[in-house]
Amino acid sequence: MIAALQAAGFPGVEAEGEVIHARLWSASVEFSATPEAGGWRLAVQWPVRASAAQVDGWNAANPTARMDVHQGETRVSMWLAEGDAAAVQHWAAVAEAAVATLIGWRRNQRAPGEGM
Repeated sequence: MIAALQAAGFPGVEAEGEVIHARLWSASVEFSATPEAGGWRLAVQWPVRASAAQVDGWNAANPTARMDVHQGETRVSMWLAEGDAAAVQHWAAVAEAAVATLIGWRRNQRAPGEGM
């Protein structure tokens, strides 16, 4: 998986035990890749708590990349088979879309004058 993530252009790829960490881009959020059932579970979390309607909407539009609230933050995760380079590329697009969506949701939660 390390080689697949590096080949896909993700920076900062490193292993911590069985879990691999990488960044979507150099100044971006980190995501994890955890071995699971003959493949890998990739996941990105963002410090915003999505509503049930937001989670349901995301999941309806993105059936391969499920959203939930995990440890108080919104998480998007996707399972991919070992060696599936196309799925790694798909993850890149889905994770970018998730982060953009979550940033928008967080901005909409802010009170006037709260700041950036």
